[in-house]
Amino acid sequence: MDQRAARLGSGLAAAARQLRIGLLRDSRSQREDAVVVTSTGALSRRIDAVRRRLSRSSGVGPAAPDPVSAPPTSVPPEPGSHRPTEPEQVVPTVCSDTPVAGVVEGFAWDLVTGWISVPPEHPPVRVDLILDDLRVSSTWAAPMPDPSVVDAADRAGSAAAAAAAAAAPDPTIEIAAARSLGAIVEGGPTGGGRNSWLQIRRFTFRIRGVWAYAKTTSRLWVGIDATPLPIVGHRLSRSPARDGQHSPEDLRKRLAEGYVLSRFGEIQLSKRLDHEWQRKVLDLYDRVRRIVRDTRGYDVFAIYGTLLGAVREGGVISHDNDFDTAYVSRHRDGRAAAAELADIAVTLVEHGLTVALMWHTLHVHDVDDPSARVDLFHLLFDTEDHLRFPFGIAGTTLVRRDDWHGFVEARFGGGRVLVPADADALVEHIYGDDWQHPRPTFDWSVERTTRLFGSTTTAAERSRVYWANFYAHTAYTSGSPFAEFLLARPDTPPAVVDIGCGDGRDACAFGVSGRAVLGIDESVIGIGHAAQQAAALGVGERVRFQACDVADAARLRELLEAFRSETGNGPVLLYLRFFLHAIPEHVQEGLLEVLDAAARPGDGFAAEFRTEADARGAKVHGRHYRRFQDGQAFGRLLQDRYGFAIVHEQEGTGLSPYGDEDPVLYRVLARR
Repeated sequence: MDQRAARLGSGLAAAARQLRIGLLRDSRSQREDAVVVTSTGALSRRIDAVRRRLSRSSGVGPAAPDPVSAPPTSVPPEPGSHRPTEPEQVVPTVCSDTPVAGVVEGFAWDLVTGWISVPPEHPPVRVDLILDDLRVSSTWAAPMPDPSVVDAADRAGSAAAAAAAAAAPDPTIEIAAARSLGAIVEGGPTGGGRNSWLQIRRFTFRIRGVWAYAKTTSRLWVGIDATPLPIVGHRLSRSPARDGQHSPEDLRKRLAEGYVLSRFGEIQLSKRLDHEWQRKVLDLYDRVRRIVRDTRGYDVFAIYGTLLGAVREGGVISHDNDFDTAYVSRHRDGRAAAAELADIAVTLVEHGLTVALMWHTLHVHDVDDPSARVDLFHLLFDTEDHLRFPFGIAGTTLVRRDDWHGFVEARFGGGRVLVPADADALVEHIYGDDWQHPRPTFDWSVERTTRLFGSTTTAAERSRVYWANFYAHTAYTSGSPFAEFLLARPDTPPAVVDIGCGDGRDACAFGVSGRAVLGIDESVIGIGHAAQQAAALGVGERVRFQACDVADAARLRELLEAFRSETGNGPVLLYLRFFLHAIPEHVQEGLLEVLDAAARPGDGFAAEFRTEADARGAKVHGRHYRRFQDGQAFGRLLQDRYGFAIVHEQEGTGLSPYGDEDPVLYRVLARR
């Protein structure tokens, strides 16, 4: 039965392909245009026939057992509605007057994707996600972005965009038809269907939270006007392999109470009804706005979904989960603006906030309450005075400096936010001319038309912010297991250089044992916390810290020479715990060259780092750079190239458990 339904679903997709190829070939004359109209009618009749056959084989439709016996009598709420109402019951049907052809081409546990094909002048089409007879969410199918609107400069700066440009339809009709056919099979028609009079409109749903309310007997399906869309390779619906922890009736009650399907696929209380969340996020926004204004002179204003909600709905969008803000950098160059974003991240950390630096934005949380998040994006005017969005836009208009008229304050929930003076025009620039239609499942990976390339943060910048944030909000009361291992050995030298010391955890442990210590780290925030810890432990005089990037060989060499002189030119332990896997290979090579030149007979070398065997294990802290290495090869390198004799060598788990994580580490102690 499943194979039969799959074959019939493939037949429907083939019918759509045949029509599309026919349209491409038949668009050259008025006579051929008449054939197009005939083909459309034939396709509609074939689709209806296939749907009827699919319904008989799949159990979706009037003939299938269904608890609903009458069609809905109320007008369905608009997608994105936030008012608690009685959830609408949906009766699956197979005979529809709606002249819409479409297919669900992807139906995974977390994501549903598909497309419909309609004339360009066709009114907006609402697509519903339905569990049995319960409408869970709705969205508006949106036209595919036309690659011709992506400016040439952006295409030249992106390999992906260049590949898309190379794959654009050829003027030759047959080649265009063949490429269109392949695109439908793999990922839906491309280019908005611009080679025919039909327009391709895509839709997506994030659904991972829905399965918690589904039983093995439940059917999750996608429909238009209660007509199921066929799923490529499957029937008209999908069912879970095991029962969820809740029931469809639980979901019905939640939707009636004002819960919605979020844009990330979770069932959440509508943010328009979540007044506590609104209070928290507005307080956080005020704090971020004040810090950025006072330290950088920038106004922080609402952007993306937050601006869209302010303009279209007068407040929070019900299915949102964060608060989007931006500032306009004074830099004209995207790379310089991205570096400034990293500096602003560190500033926010220094003011007590939790910050994660992403490629194009900051994720900002309150330290004591991570439930509210403010995202901070950087914008800039380029050398042609066009407003540019490094993260990207889904519109096709231009915003010039002459069009920018500053900001006004607008009421938003229980507070006030800054919005651009010409907010409607900016929303259209960001989301396109159909921004008035709510689309809870808007997907940037599909909708984005352009972005400013060369304006992303670097891996080094993201790592710097990560460690600044980590050291600012993490404290230890004792040394690491590796430091304790070395302190228990009688041959550990009386002076220690802790390279990559972070917040001084191990440097202070060595200091408490009576040793002289120099702690080196790039993070100014980490060094500051380390110095405070050393002072609190009463070892501030013999444990000192210096901020230094180990890639700066001259600076590092100077610090090592000064420390050796201050400690009487005796043996020194070069200590590197959890540091070598946190730096790129070329930086490690330069560091080892400096240490090799500085090391004298009797000096020790101690390192501990993650090995290749640890690469796939779960990590407690997963958002920072790690480079997993071959431990045994590193040990041979110490001996063969740098002239150290291995005193102790060990690899495996159990060396430094942390929470639920027990990493695979390589530990080595060597002596010159």
